[in-house]
Amino acid sequence: MKTYLINSIKQVSVNSQSWDTISTLKAQEWIVYNEDISQVEKFLFIDDKKLLVSVNGKSSYSKWEYIKVNSSLIIDDEINKYLLKIVVCNKDIIVLNVDSTNDYSFLINSKSSVLRNPTYADIQWYLIRNCGVDILNEQQRKQFADEKRIEDEKKRKEQKEKELEQKKLFKGLGIAAGIALVIFIAITSLNNYLEYKKRHPTIYNTEEHNKIAVDLGLSVKWASCNIGANNPEEFGNYYGWGEPTGTDVFEYTGTPVGELNKRFPNRTYGTPPPFSIVNTSNDIAKRNWGGEWRMPTKEEAQELLDKCKIVFTTSDGRKIVKIVGPNGNFILLPSAGFFDGTGGNWKLKYDKYSIYIYTGELFYDVSTYEYADNQAAYIFIGDSYEEGYKQVKVKGISSIERYRMLPVRAVMSK
Repeated sequence: MKTYLINSIKQVSVNSQSWDTISTLKAQEWIVYNEDISQVEKFLFIDDKKLLVSVNGKSSYSKWEYIKVNSSLIIDDEINKYLLKIVVCNKDIIVLNVDSTNDYSFLINSKSSVLRNPTYADIQWYLIRNCGVDILNEQQRKQFADEKRIEDEKKRKEQKEKELEQKKLFKGLGIAAGIALVIFIAITSLNNYLEYKKRHPTIYNTEEHNKIAVDLGLSVKWASCNIGANNPEEFGNYYGWGEPTGTDVFEYTGTPVGELNKRFPNRTYGTPPPFSIVNTSNDIAKRNWGGEWRMPTKEEAQELLDKCKIVFTTSDGRKIVKIVGPNGNFILLPSAGFFDGTGGNWKLKYDKYSIYIYTGELFYDVSTYEYADNQAAYIFIGDSYEEGYKQVKVKGISSIERYRMLPVRAVMSK
């Protein structure tokens, strides 16, 4: 396996993969980057821990194993064992560091659309721009800094020119033109305000008399409305998992994965989120409603789906589902969709049912299960599609990125 000596590696985020590591390894055919194009070495990570190595078409088997505790690979060719630390692992590239050395190897996805027949410089620029990993030389680093400086200066210059043009325009206009300008500024301000509100949502409070615990004949009582709502048909507030204020809205553009991973809930970088936030300071229901209210566990959410009758209906023109418990009592869940912060667009399924409710637990217990994204578990009830695009109604517990903002329905122990 070809390696490259890198004396200095500056990392903004290490091992910032968006996929499950093992799945990523096994999902692709990987080509070892080599400037000598006459030497083509390919890796195929096979299900039974076999590694198929092909060098110019001549194949042999080795063994491989993923070590979760330090994000490393062990490769055993029956002659030597190599410990390789994973610096980056995504669908385009894997960067491996030979343990305790400055030697690095690059595995390129043979079907990558962005790293097709790359040069070493292509890899350097890809890593700094997409992964926050800096293996640039000093000349490239200066070029990168100059590009950012020029871009920032261009933006500042454009802003100053815009402000100057507005001042000149206002000075040269009469009363009528001045009024028109005021209207223009008002509209611009309104648009800016609307953009601001997308990232700074209004937080609604549920009045105390509307916090009703409904006994459905299950192990816990379920609230009659969402957090922030004052009747069952209202959507209520939207929250990132473990972020009880509802004001931390993830913006997709420009947010490094490493920075994102410190939020939802806030914690030290590199520390995985807790498996459960139920009855903790990050419990959205407990922080907002107090008392004995809390978020449901996955088990309690599954019980709701398994033991209750689910009826799809409408109320005041809004699509809702009626959840009827074993004892005949019921609650209503509105089709509120979810908010993901990417451009401030609501992710509703248009006129179809789209019901998402957070639980207070992760989808997997990360202490015992390898799952790179540490996604949260949520209740889904709504429309989906089966083979042949036939529309169906489905229900279940699924997983979602913790920064996505979902409604929350509280429960109370009996």
